[in-house]
Amino acid sequence: MRQSKTRGRLAAGRILRFGLPMAILVIMGAHTPWIAHLVPRFTFPAVAAAGAALIVFSFVTSLVQSIRRRRVEGRLSFFPVVVNVVAMVFLVLLPTTHLVRAVTPSGDGAPRIHAGFGDWLGSEGYPRLSPHRGVDVAGRMGADVLAAAAGRVTVARDNRDLCGLIVVIDHDPYGLRTVYCHFAEIAVRVGDSVKRGQRIGAIGTSGQRAWPGFEHVHLELQRGRDINAIEDPLPRIVGCFDDTKAYATDRLVFTYPVKC
Repeated sequence: MRQSKTRGRLAAGRILRFGLPMAILVIMGAHTPWIAHLVPRFTFPAVAAAGAALIVFSFVTSLVQSIRRRRVEGRLSFFPVVVNVVAMVFLVLLPTTHLVRAVTPSGDGAPRIHAGFGDWLGSEGYPRLSPHRGVDVAGRMGADVLAAAAGRVTVARDNRDLCGLIVVIDHDPYGLRTVYCHFAEIAVRVGDSVKRGQRIGAIGTSGQRAWPGFEHVHLELQRGRDINAIEDPLPRIVGCFDDTKAYATDRLVFTYPVKC
């Protein structure tokens, strides 16, 4: 009995000693710009893959040991299995699901949304430290970022935070503004008037560095000047930009900030 308990504790301890530190490193790398930009882009995906392999191994080991204990002692040891199941869900299954979605083309031709408004999971599928403020719209590195609606540029700079190179467009007279993050370059200046579908920059990895395959532009919708007065922009998105199409003028509608 003692030997079985010891094995169970070792299986759970393996997660705590190796899997958990790897998970912390991955989350820190995804949410801390200066860490993410100090290392090659494939560093954190490699760490995540190694951590996932370790977690799967620990899960299988704990499950086998639990079954053996049930046969020998007539009872189950739940703690190691529960620890490994939780780790499997948050550090293996959810990121894997996001990876499959990222590499699978959308059926309607619209760009993929890596992370939605209010999500507690980031673009790569790992837990966030706070709910997502906007939507992460997938696109290729260097691809054009388009103005989601006509307006006036009020911010165009390096924000030196998780947003990186940022562009903000005010949409008067609606009292709304759109925020675009993670540019590789900015193609507009403060004071410029832009049209819907106009190129305002290029997709990059400034600020929060995206993993390979998860490159995106962060689109955020704010009400007035209060940066915490935010809402989901997706209900206002009517599709991909089409310069031959007439868009509503009685209300503010958006098109995707990337080409489809």
